[in-house]
Amino acid sequence: MINKRDGRRPLWLIFVAALLTLALVAAGCGNDDDSDSGTASVPEATEAPTSDAMEEPMEPTEEPGDDMEEPMEPTEEPRDDMEPDEDNTLRYFSMWNEGEPQQEVLQGIIDSYEEDTGVDVDVLWAGREVLTSVRAALSAGDAVDLIGFEAEPLAGALVNTGETHPLGSLLDHEIPGEDVTVGEVIPESFLDIYAVDGEPHIIPYIVNSSGIHYDARRLAEFGLERPETWDEFIETALAAGDNAVQHDGLINFYNAYWLYWLILRHGGPGSFNAAAADPTGDLWRSDYIRAAVEDLVELVESGALADGYEGSNWPIAQQEWANGNGTFNINGTWLASETASYSSEGFEYRLLPFPTTEGGYESAEVYQIGWVVPEAADSPTAAQEFIAYALNSERLSGMVDVAKNLVPRSDIGVPPELQDAVDMLAASPAGHRPYDGVQGDYPEYWVEFMQLDDQLFFGQIGADEFIDEMAETTSNYWANQ
Repeated sequence: MINKRDGRRPLWLIFVAALLTLALVAAGCGNDDDSDSGTASVPEATEAPTSDAMEEPMEPTEEPGDDMEEPMEPTEEPRDDMEPDEDNTLRYFSMWNEGEPQQEVLQGIIDSYEEDTGVDVDVLWAGREVLTSVRAALSAGDAVDLIGFEAEPLAGALVNTGETHPLGSLLDHEIPGEDVTVGEVIPESFLDIYAVDGEPHIIPYIVNSSGIHYDARRLAEFGLERPETWDEFIETALAAGDNAVQHDGLINFYNAYWLYWLILRHGGPGSFNAAAADPTGDLWRSDYIRAAVEDLVELVESGALADGYEGSNWPIAQQEWANGNGTFNINGTWLASETASYSSEGFEYRLLPFPTTEGGYESAEVYQIGWVVPEAADSPTAAQEFIAYALNSERLSGMVDVAKNLVPRSDIGVPPELQDAVDMLAASPAGHRPYDGVQGDYPEYWVEFMQLDDQLFFGQIGADEFIDEMAETTSNYWANQ
């Protein structure tokens, strides 16, 4: 396996500065009034889509999680350190499906960019299988100039294999319409996470986290307090009526949330990654792993999970949850956006940090959605110009106001629905990569882990068998590298 980031300091450590900077500044920009998101200085677009623009929830074909009144100044001429483009077309592959709020925001940016620059953007809204589409295009010799997806899969599939452009020169590029550069508005700590030889390869435009979401009204109806520890969570879930924990079990990476989080609560940031990286597989027999596995078995056997969760396909469980048929849902911070069009009247979105364990560790997950420019791109200059253009504060604010996401620019503010997430990030003593970096560092191994994790989460195997199987799987994986 090629991993050009080996030997660097533990990656979760470099989250902390960016986490606290983003969270604390954004919290100051936030607004408790649900009527806006703390971005009063952003002009209201004339035809901006809203989060309830979809009249009905989209049918899942794939796996989950504005026009300006006056055109912005066109981007500057390509600098000498950027290769000239071969044509005037930018081919962009995106993770969003048509109709999703993020897609609608990006479409508005694309339309404006085309008008201001004269560059045609040929965009493929490929959904969550975007990397499959990218591979198919590259194998056929078709150009792909820009890819937008979650950072961890991008790192595992393209960055770590040497297939992306370094983007260090882009940091000095002035953002059209503002007297600031890309490097001045995107925290260096975010950029360092996926740097190769000191240069960033992924530029983020959304920052996510995950935790356990709940409707505050429902807890109040049951007379229950917000749980903080794992024991309190199990107790609260059992007292919260039928189908207390809604979960789409056919989404394997959603299933993996539970055990990954429990491993980090018992072993600390880096402990899941260490178990995956152990060539002997023996770390899977450690006390912290066993404690995490036994906690997950406790949840599975408790009866707190909704009936039929094993066969629930996204977005069925989150629809049930948002309609009041359930109390908790483990998910990313995009959940408020995804369920906004069909949540019950008066639904009060709240986020619970993943519960702590006795004698365990606390940290917060932060992962990015961003852009990479493939090494084989025909139009790398246009791709980088587009990134700079899209990071303009007025354009990027659509991801906050419309799509209800956090963004890496701390001067834009946060959606009221995500204030809990901001508070969680600000209060956390440490940060970690999604899935502790296992998904990004060892993508093939990650698939094997999810297969066994599904069996454990569905009650098909017990703690001892799971641990033995993971130890053997890990040893065999490294023996074959």
